[in-house]
Amino acid sequence: MKSKILKLYLILMSALAYGDCCVTDCCQPVECDTPCSIAKNTWLPRSFVSYQTHDLFQNQYTYVQDFGDENKEHHLNISAFTEYMQNFGQKCGSCKNLGSMPFWSGTNQMTIGNNDGKADIDAYQLGLGNVVTNADGIAGIIQLNPTIQHVGTDMSLYYVHSKQDRGFYFRAHAPLGAMIVTPNFKELMVAQSNNSVSFSQTTADGGILNPSSDITYEFKAYPVPLDRIQSVSQYFFGGVLGNSLDGYEDKVIHIRKGRIAPCKEVTIRLGDITASVGYNAYMSEKGFFGLGVKASMPTGNVPNAVYMLQPIFGRAGAWGLGGEICGSYRVWENHDQTRNLSVAVQGEVLHLFPGRTPNYRSFDLAANGPGSKYLLVQHYAPAYSSGSSTTPQNDTQIMLANRLHPAINITTLPVISNIAVEGSLAMAIDYHCENWNAALGGEFWGRSREKLQIDIAGAVDQGRPNLNDYAVVGRQVSRYSINGELVVKTLAYSNPIDTFYCEPLAKINKSRDPVQLIGAIPLAQSGTAGTGVIAPSYADLPDGIKDGRLSENRIPENVCEALNIAGAQASRAFTGKVFGQAGYTWTQHCHMPSLAVIGSAEFTGKTNNAIQLWSVGLQGSLNF
Repeated sequence: MKSKILKLYLILMSALAYGDCCVTDCCQPVECDTPCSIAKNTWLPRSFVSYQTHDLFQNQYTYVQDFGDENKEHHLNISAFTEYMQNFGQKCGSCKNLGSMPFWSGTNQMTIGNNDGKADIDAYQLGLGNVVTNADGIAGIIQLNPTIQHVGTDMSLYYVHSKQDRGFYFRAHAPLGAMIVTPNFKELMVAQSNNSVSFSQTTADGGILNPSSDITYEFKAYPVPLDRIQSVSQYFFGGVLGNSLDGYEDKVIHIRKGRIAPCKEVTIRLGDITASVGYNAYMSEKGFFGLGVKASMPTGNVPNAVYMLQPIFGRAGAWGLGGEICGSYRVWENHDQTRNLSVAVQGEVLHLFPGRTPNYRSFDLAANGPGSKYLLVQHYAPAYSSGSSTTPQNDTQIMLANRLHPAINITTLPVISNIAVEGSLAMAIDYHCENWNAALGGEFWGRSREKLQIDIAGAVDQGRPNLNDYAVVGRQVSRYSINGELVVKTLAYSNPIDTFYCEPLAKINKSRDPVQLIGAIPLAQSGTAGTGVIAPSYADLPDGIKDGRLSENRIPENVCEALNIAGAQASRAFTGKVFGQAGYTWTQHCHMPSLAVIGSAEFTGKTNNAIQLWSVGLQGSLNF
C-alpha cells in the first residue's frame, strides 16, 4: 500500500516538470524545441513552509525514544527550524535561474534602440525620444541579475496520541521570516538621447517641425527635451535618480507599476500558518506510516505589482487545502541497539485557491506582443461644445486626445489566482550511533501553472479606467500646436491642430515613424499666420495608422480580449533538492533535547521561473 502511494505521488510530481532549454554563452537564446519561458513581472517564489525536510526531521526526533519507554501516550514535540537560503548559479543566457526575469527577451539582458525593430525596446516609449545608435541599431544595454535571500524560522509542534499504537496526530506550523530581493539592475551601455531629431517631422513642402526652434509645433503630452527621462534606469526606477525607493514623479511620462527597485526590498511576515490532522495507520517497533489532511492559511503578503520581483513571503495570499503522508522505517539495527539505519518520508499535496485580496498583476496587450505593457497609450475623452458640459459636439470631432501614459499604469489590475496543485516529497536515510545521527536525502517540489482571471468586481470598486478610453500611439502624434511664445502673441494662433493618429498594432521595439504631414507650416508674414492645411486625410495614411476617435481603433473594452492574461500567469515550476544533516540528541534528559545542522542545494528545471538555492540551517527540538 505504501509503495503504491509513493509511486503515484512521484508520477504526479514528475508531471509538473519541463523539458530542456537551449542557450549559448553570448546571452542570446538559440532555437530549440523547448525555449526559455517568457518571464513575468510578478514572481511567485516557493513558500518557506513548503519544505518537507522540516517535518521529516521533527518526526525522527519524536520517535527517537524506544517504543518500550513509559512515555508512550500524549506525546508532544516542539521544534524550531532556522534556515538561510540564497540563489546561486546566475549565468547570462541561462534558463535555470532568475536571470531571465522580468525581461521578455529570453535572457537577463535587453537592448535599447529606436523603432526599427533592431533592439528589444524603443527608447521613445520610455520617454527618451530618439537615441543615438551604433551600426547594429543599438543605443544601450540593460541587465537584471537579482540576488534572492530567504531567511526564516519555522516554529512547529507535533502532537501524537500514541507512540506505540495506531492513533491520531496533529501538527501546526508558524513560520516567521523574510524574503529579500536585490535587483542588481545595471545599464551596461547607456543610451544617449538625440535631441536634434527626437521630434522632427516633415511636411509636404519640406518644412520641418522641431521643438528646438521658437516657431514650431509640439507633440501633445510628450515631454520636451528638458523634461524627458534621462536614462533607462531612471524610467524603470519610477523617476528616481539616486539610490532610494522614495522617487519623485515630476516627469510627464512615468510608471507607477512594474518598476525596478533601485535597492534591495525586504518583506518580513508570519506566513503561511499551516495545520494538519492525521492518523498513523501503521505502527510497529520498527516504524510508522500516517496520512493526514492539511490546510494552509494566507498570512503572508500579497503582490501589489508596484515593483518587478516583489519579495513574497508565503503563498501570495492563497489558501491551501490537501493532504500529507509521513513515515519512517528502521531497516537495520545492531545487536546492542546502539546503532541503526532508518528510511524516512514526508510529503504534501495542496490545491491553492483565492485568499487575500487585492492581488495584482501587470498585463501585456494581447495585440501588441511581449513587453507591450510598457508601450505609450493616449487617453481619449468626449469633446463638449462651449455651451454645454454634458453634450458632445455633433461634428466628426467628438473625442479629444489627452495625455500619454505607459500602458502598465492602466493594465495593472486585481486578479483571482488559482493553482491546481502544489506538492513536495522529501526522503532521507538516517543513521544513528548512540546520541549522534547523520542523514542524507532529497526533496522534490513542484507547482502547476497558475490560472488567472481579472477580478472585475474589484476593478470596478477601485474605479479602474475603461481600457477603451486609451489608444496605442506608437510614435504617432494626435495633436500639434504652435510652441513659440512670440508666435502665439504676434499671430494669435494658439488653436491646436488635431490629427487623432494612433497605431493599434505597434510593438515595444517596432512602430512606424510619425506620419508625414501635408501642406505648408504656418509662418509669421506681415502679421498674418499661414493658412496651410497640414493634416492628411485618413484615407492617405500608411497601413497600420488609424483614427483614434473611433473606438474600434483603441484598446478593446473587454479585458479578456484586450489583455494577454495567460502571459502573466506564473509558469509551472519544478525543483530537486539534496540535503545533509548532522545532529545530537541528549537521550538521557527527560525532554530529550536535540540539535542538528542542515545544509542543502536546490536545483531547478530548465524552463520555469523557479530558482536555484543553497541553504544552511539549524534545527532544535524538545519532547514532552
